[in-house]
Amino acid sequence: MGANPSVRPIAPVAFEAIADAIMYRWSVERDVWVSPSEVEQARLYLARVGVATLALPDGRYAIDGDRAGVCGAARLVFLGRRHLHATRRTASQD
Repeated sequence: MGANPSVRPIAPVAFEAIADAIMYRWSVERDVWVSPSEVEQARLYLARVGVATLALPDGRYAIDGDRAGVCGAARLVFLGRRHLHATRRTASQD
């Protein structure tokens, strides 16, 4: 029996596993829409690497640290993806 794409996995998918798929989707569709679960995974990832985020009442996110500021959902996911890419690049050079 094939997998049913409408059934969500029980365990959440880590941002590291979906980051490349998000970037691929953005490049193919030329649209930077992100789902609420993708935003939440990006926020969890950023928290794990020490970047605090706070959801604001207007739907944007406040970011602490070196990248302090306010951004929308897509920009937040992009920030997580950029940080992940830099981490991967550093690890591959070791």
